[in-house]
Amino acid sequence: MNQHPEKVFFSRHALEELKNDGLTTLDAINILKSPGARIYTEGEFEKGSYRYRLETTNMMVVVAFLELGDGMVIVTAWDKRRK
Repeated sequence: MNQHPEKVFFSRHALEELKNDGLTTLDAINILKSPGARIYTEGEFEKGSYRYRLETTNMMVVVAFLELGDGMVIVTAWDKRRK
């Protein structure tokens, strides 16, 4: 099983935020795969694309889809347990 799908990309900001919270890219990928993850709000249009907050009890990632549906970018992420 591919732990890092080839059509999922990480922004530099997301990589920094994951590291700051002691998380890895695999943690973020697991949010995408989690049956318990939910999008609770409408997408927000920012910097040319709609962004969606996908969250579980412990973690949130913000994703944007690439033009023509060619993949997605994890824009940022954070551990909700850290304040």
